[in-house]
Amino acid sequence: MKILINILILTFFSFNISIAESDKINSIGKKDNVEIVRALKTAEVYPNPAEDYIYLKINDQKLSSDIQIEVMSIIGNKMNISSEKIKSGLYKINLTNIPSGHYYVMLTLDSEKSLKKFLKK
Repeated sequence: MKILINILILTFFSFNISIAESDKINSIGKKDNVEIVRALKTAEVYPNPAEDYIYLKINDQKLSSDIQIEVMSIIGNKMNISSEKIKSGLYKINLTNIPSGHYYVMLTLDSEKSLKKFLKK
């Protein structure tokens, strides 16, 4: 009986330790997601309205290297554009091949997404 109680106590403590470690790992992951969301939310697209180019500025340079950039029409069609990294956190997006209208820049980093609206003259 004493052995059974000791096994139960040991199991209980090891279970609580593994839960605590799991929470610690999850809180670290959530912090990273919070940083990603903040970087995407504070990203700037200018000038607006645009003519041939727009610029995308991402305030967190360490996250900007892994970002995916897509331009989409107002109804969700992906547009054929090219973008080039000018410097860390700053991208130049070529809009010469798309007609005038309302568009979105969709930014994707890990599983987080953000839309920035702009107008092409």
